[in-house]
Amino acid sequence: MLKSLEVKNFAIIDNIKLDFFQGMTVLTGETGAGKSIIVDAISLLLGDRALKEMISSKSETAEITGVFSIASGDISRILEENNLDYEDDLTVYRMIAKDKSNVVKINNQNSSLKVLKDLAVYLADIHSQFDTSQLINPENYLSLIDNFKRVRILPLVTKYQESLNLYKERVKDYHATIKSRDESIRKLDLYKFQLNELNNLALEKDEYIRITEEVNILSNIDKINTILEKAKFYLSEEQVLDKIYEIKADFDSISKYSEEFFGVSERLNNLYYELDDIYSIINDKTDSLDFTKSDFEILQERINDLDKIQKKYDKNIEELIDYCDFLKTEIDMVENFDEIVKEKHSSVKDAFKQAFQDAISLHEFREDIALRITKDIESTLEELVIKNAQFKIVLNLAEVKDEFDISAFKLGGLDEVEFMISTNKGEPLKPLARTASGGEMSRVMLAFKTIFARSQKIPTIIFDEIDTGISGFIAKQIARKIQELSKVTQVISITHIPQVVAQGEHHLSISKKLVNNQTSISVKYLKYEERVDEIAKMVSGDKITETAKDIAKELLLNP
Repeated sequence: MLKSLEVKNFAIIDNIKLDFFQGMTVLTGETGAGKSIIVDAISLLLGDRALKEMISSKSETAEITGVFSIASGDISRILEENNLDYEDDLTVYRMIAKDKSNVVKINNQNSSLKVLKDLAVYLADIHSQFDTSQLINPENYLSLIDNFKRVRILPLVTKYQESLNLYKERVKDYHATIKSRDESIRKLDLYKFQLNELNNLALEKDEYIRITEEVNILSNIDKINTILEKAKFYLSEEQVLDKIYEIKADFDSISKYSEEFFGVSERLNNLYYELDDIYSIINDKTDSLDFTKSDFEILQERINDLDKIQKKYDKNIEELIDYCDFLKTEIDMVENFDEIVKEKHSSVKDAFKQAFQDAISLHEFREDIALRITKDIESTLEELVIKNAQFKIVLNLAEVKDEFDISAFKLGGLDEVEFMISTNKGEPLKPLARTASGGEMSRVMLAFKTIFARSQKIPTIIFDEIDTGISGFIAKQIARKIQELSKVTQVISITHIPQVVAQGEHHLSISKKLVNNQTSISVKYLKYEERVDEIAKMVSGDKITETAKDIAKELLLNP
């Protein structure tokens, strides 16, 4: 449950600290006094998005700190998974800044909004008057049902969504293959011509570099031959190698007398073998440079052919070789398309069957939840003065035409949900969104929240003016229902209804005050006499009459 709340520089709140207790706490005050700002602060502790506009005009930052008692093993699991310290209480801190990053801390350790939202599921649930609008749109019904067994249904939803993603990928791949086939058929003759043209050239990797080098040599063959012959002459005819070898041998004989002589000997040795190797290369090259004019013309023609084909396709030789592989694949696909399509279609069918089966598993689980909810809703509506109420959750499976009808599969499954209600005996069931009055809609949502809080064992539920627009006996019954709920979970209720206020065990009054031309919020815990006056104001207005006080006392005595 929520044990304490401290708020600094948030909207018109300067600095308040509130302690909360088990049971039912009511918050009252005039419209605009700031009651909902307190709910907004709690919402931030539960992971709601923070806006810079929430920060007080007098400050650069706003801070909200909440302390919750821990009653769920799931909380300790989430803390452990995120390497956060486990303590007897859970302390949540949020700081909103105008000009720097916002801060989330859990048990005094930096954390993230995602972790906070994961924890919030097990901390509290906030229900405002606007939540009732969820019942107007049937698209919201599925999440209302799933929330009742969210821990158990989550693995089923996850499995279905994984199957759905695979199914979507397979269908997309199938259609891409069909489209590619159609495109390839149109280009088949071109592809065959291009492949034949490239195959006739018998392209080889690095061939262009090698031939270019040979052409360059042949273009300068006279100069190259002259230099090679000259080098051979000096190295052989002039006996350069023999003379270097003799000098090397001489220095070998005196190398023992001096390190310098030894060094010269080593260098002469290296020089001899280096020149000997050079001579071998020159000799081999001289012998290999035996080209005719026709050789040169053949190489030149090959270079021209390669240049033309590279320019034509705007690709280098390596890219043209890869393009050949592409052409072979495309031609093969067209010529063997029936088999490829058959394989792709089979994979679509398999993925469809799995996604459909997982959707059915979800549907069956939801049907079981719906049956349980229906009984509880009807009995709760009876207590909330909708006599003879009939309520039914209708779960239909969307029609799936064939294995390619992917549009029928939604993120939440194949289920189409409708809430049906009859509020008068003998009347047939009709869609809730089109037949229920505003007051009936509010009570249906209260019934949902009451059952939800019990089934999920939510430690704290916050009602933000959910009783707007009701009065009299109905207000009294709703108040009793909220009080009954507070016996199993902490309830914090913001209300303008005297009957609801009277049910509270703890009463906080919220008011505005003006200090130095600045508006701020003041919170006061009311004692019995103060509660009498507060309820009397609700009954008679600003002027408290004795009659109103008597009514207030009666409400407190017999809530």
